[in-house]
Amino acid sequence: MTRAEWRTPYWPGQVRPGSVLTSPLKSRSTLSLGSGPSDLPADTLLCNIENIYVQNLMLQMTYVIEKVSSRIIPASLIAFCGKTLAYAFFFCKGIGEKLVRQWKIRPETLTRVFSETNKEEVIDLTSCSQYVSAGFPSALRGLSFTSLKSMVRHLRSQPELPTTAVQIPSHEPWVGRWAGRDTDLFFAFCKCYYHLAAQFLPPTASPSERLCAPGYILLQAQLLTIFDASIQRGDSLTSLTPSLSPFQSDKRLENVDASANILPNGSAVTRSMAESRIILLLRECLSGPISPVEAVRKMFAESFELLLKAAARRTSLFDHHACFSLCDFMEEAITILARYKTSSTSDSLPLDWSFWLTVCRRMVASQNTMTEIRLYAFLYGMWGTLAGEKGCKSELCLGWLLDEKYFQQKFGHWCPMVRAYYMRLLCWRIGRLDKTASELDATISTTLVCRLQAAWEGVLAYQHQSLNGACPTLSTTPCSPAPRRHFIIVRNDSQPTNGNRFLTFDSILSSGPPAEVIHKSNGSLGPGPAQDVTREPDSRKSLSGKSWARLKNMLPFTTPSKDVSRESSGFDRIQQAHGRTLRAPTNAGPSSKQSTRSETVTCQLRSFKFSLEWTDMRLNRHATEQRLHQPRLPMDREQSGESRSFSQHELELCEPKSLVQNVTKYSGQALAEWNLIVAECQGFLRKRRAEGVPNDFLVETPTLGVEVLR
Repeated sequence: MTRAEWRTPYWPGQVRPGSVLTSPLKSRSTLSLGSGPSDLPADTLLCNIENIYVQNLMLQMTYVIEKVSSRIIPASLIAFCGKTLAYAFFFCKGIGEKLVRQWKIRPETLTRVFSETNKEEVIDLTSCSQYVSAGFPSALRGLSFTSLKSMVRHLRSQPELPTTAVQIPSHEPWVGRWAGRDTDLFFAFCKCYYHLAAQFLPPTASPSERLCAPGYILLQAQLLTIFDASIQRGDSLTSLTPSLSPFQSDKRLENVDASANILPNGSAVTRSMAESRIILLLRECLSGPISPVEAVRKMFAESFELLLKAAARRTSLFDHHACFSLCDFMEEAITILARYKTSSTSDSLPLDWSFWLTVCRRMVASQNTMTEIRLYAFLYGMWGTLAGEKGCKSELCLGWLLDEKYFQQKFGHWCPMVRAYYMRLLCWRIGRLDKTASELDATISTTLVCRLQAAWEGVLAYQHQSLNGACPTLSTTPCSPAPRRHFIIVRNDSQPTNGNRFLTFDSILSSGPPAEVIHKSNGSLGPGPAQDVTREPDSRKSLSGKSWARLKNMLPFTTPSKDVSRESSGFDRIQQAHGRTLRAPTNAGPSSKQSTRSETVTCQLRSFKFSLEWTDMRLNRHATEQRLHQPRLPMDREQSGESRSFSQHELELCEPKSLVQNVTKYSGQALAEWNLIVAECQGFLRKRRAEGVPNDFLVETPTLGVEVLR
């Protein structure tokens, strides 16, 4: 089915004609007198090859329809069925016409795909459609796109099927599986469709030319339907929200400041989104072990981003369940797309960061606490990707998060959970100094110091007026994010349970020693300079122990060993955090091997996370009025000479206007909570330095997720 010998001149694609739309066969038979005696046998042979190929595909289609229509279908058969459907879609007449009508695509969905893809605003696509469809097989040219009206009219008409066409059922379970709801059948077909379409499209096809390809807009519309179904899943999220009895509701409402914090199960939502079929398709096509050719990857990445934009535009601003799912979808998809855009050698378009930042800013405008909390967790987790783009980082920090008006609203927000997430985003991501700090980082740090100084001076001015009886006194008691619960930093090195236990011995035995990695300040591991990482000599005992540990983990209901590397953990930002030796930077000079070994500091890199744990209020010494002091940045910022040089200068320049008017009821509590968060950060840095981390730049950054209240 996939062999190149079946491609005859009846099906163009091997050598695409230029501006001539007529096939070579038609131009050769125009003049019957010019045809030689040897042309007829050759044409007959090619026609026989085509007929044999179509007949074999029809027989395979009969087998595929029978298997897919059965109640139970083996998972190993799905890929074969999807590939057979794709080839029959291209080369068998009438199959594509019948298959696309079973999707029951709405005209509204076609309009959304057309408006998002046709950015060039080409009105007349007839000539473009004729040129593009000339390179596709004749069996598929009926699905070429010229306009929305003609496509909708064509889908409503009954196709003329040949007598040899396979009877495709229109009932379950075939319809559900073909629509992408129950199995991976549709996604296997989608991957093969892109692979075949890239062979027939021009090498430098624009999005408008791809739009005219036969069946392309219909496939995009069905994918967009799956996108919407993945994001608009409010019913499943509602079931994850813990229900409260009337007694429990009244008890929680005693503390109004901390009552609106009932969140859906973020870990379950994130896990299900990471295992979504559409995300698995994206990961397999762009970063899988057997990725397709570059032309297919480029076309799929650009098409996927356009569909993700269309789904984001459709998401309701005030539906916090949909916004929650959109953040989960963005966290998985944008990470894969950004990694592909960075490593791609083709001239693919970069990610539209301004659009995605606009989406995030509009989510905040909904004034929904759950949406804001999930958004801050999304920015915290995506910081390594967002900070890699200079323009995106400047707009994110200076134009949004550290904007004067926005900072005043969120730093003194009424909800303590929102303040906790926003302050940790400022402290651990914006406030921490990277080893490769630039002028932009210095400007961002300067702005943060200025905003904290303005909040501090405003509280001092307000407290001065309260002493004279002009206004009530501000509370300086730190508020916990949730009633009787607070964030603590815990270890996160446990091996997650993998539901799929069907592993092959090839994947285990072929896995060699893990690559050398170095810890970065943004919480991720990546390749670093050779002088910063050294590997300990592997012993036969350690290798045998790790091999037996891997073999042990293949069996169900077993506890993972501590020596197992985290290659298959599913986390993209935390990779293989065991068995590394970090060497602190020292002055270069002549030294012996013994002195070099003594300078090497052995440290085991680990993974940490913020966890919302219960606390005993009787032992909480911070549950009282705190004496406020001037807010500061984390230790690594203050210890850098660059930060020390401009911090004093900025304190003199910060002259906030209308200090008392900018103070909210929770400004005193916010400053007390900020001091505790900075102290928590500094305590974690000192602890990791005592455990052997060479410097503050290599200290791990804990991950921050959305916690559920039970």
